[in-house]
Amino acid sequence: MAWAQRHVPVIGILLTGAAEASSSKTQIELLRAGMQVVGLAESRDYIFEIRAADNDPRQFPALATELLALHPAVMVAFTNLAITSIQKISGTTPIVGASMNSPVAVGLVSSLSHPGGNVTGVSTMADELVLKSAEIMREILPTAGKVVVILNPTNASNAIMFETLLRQFRSDGLVFSSVGIGSSADLDVAFEEIARQHPDALLVVTDNNLLALSSVIAAKAMMQRLPIFANQSFASSQAGTLVNYARAPDEAFQAVARLLKRILKGASPADLPIEQPTKFQLTINLKTAKALGLNIPPTVLARADAVIE
Repeated sequence: MAWAQRHVPVIGILLTGAAEASSSKTQIELLRAGMQVVGLAESRDYIFEIRAADNDPRQFPALATELLALHPAVMVAFTNLAITSIQKISGTTPIVGASMNSPVAVGLVSSLSHPGGNVTGVSTMADELVLKSAEIMREILPTAGKVVVILNPTNASNAIMFETLLRQFRSDGLVFSSVGIGSSADLDVAFEEIARQHPDALLVVTDNNLLALSSVIAAKAMMQRLPIFANQSFASSQAGTLVNYARAPDEAFQAVARLLKRILKGASPADLPIEQPTKFQLTINLKTAKALGLNIPPTVLARADAVIE
C-alpha cells in the first residue's frame, strides 16, 4: 500500500522523430542506460512520458502542452526548437536539452557555466565538429570544390554553423552553399536543388530533425552518388553516410542522466552548468566508400574509432 501511494516523478520527453524510428529508439535506450549508470531505476525513481513529433516541428507546441499538463518534474528535449516550444508555455518547468547546439549564441542560456533560467543540458559542440568534418572531407576529397551544406532553416544554430564554415574556408578554394530541410515535406525539393548544383559532397550539420530523416537523406544522396559527411551520433549506421564525426553518444546521455538526477533531487537548472562532451567518435563507412568508388586515405582510417565494412 505504501508503494502504491508513493509519488514517482514524471520526466516528459519530447522527441523530434517518430517514436518507432531507429534514431528515436536509440536515444531512449541510451537515456535509460544513462539513468541506470547514475543509479536511477525506471518506475521506482522516475516515469518517462514520451511524445514524438514525427519529423514535424509544428507539432512541438501541442505536444509540449500535452506533456506539461502531466506536471512533469523535468522535461527532456532533443532539439533547440523543442526547448523553445516548451519555454514559451512554461518558464518554470526545468528543461534538460540533450543535444544543445550553440546554446549561448541562440539565446537558450545566459552562459555555459551559469545558464540562469529553466534550461540546462548537454552541448553538441557542433560548431567545432562541423569544421573538423570539413577538414576530414578535404583529406578524403582533396579536389572537391563545391559542397552543399544540408541544414534546418528553423534551427538558428544551423545558420551559425554555416557561417562558421564560410569564414574558416573562405580562402581555401571550397565553395559552400546551403539547402534547407526542416521536415520530410522539404526532401524532394531540396534534392532537386542539390542535383542542379552538382556538388562534390554533402555536409549535414547537427540537428535532430535532420537526424530523424537521416535514412531518407542518405538514400537520396546515394541515388545522386554523393558522399555525406555528418556530425550526428547515429547517422553512420545509415547506408550512404560516408563519414561521421560526433560526440560519443553514451557519454552524452550519461551527462543528461546526471543532470536529471540532480534536478529530481531539487537542483535548479539555472545553477547547473551546460555539460560539454569530452569523447568524440570518427566513424567511416567503407561499404559506402566502395559503392561510390572512393579510397579512404590510410591516415584517415588510422584515426577512425569505428569502421563499417
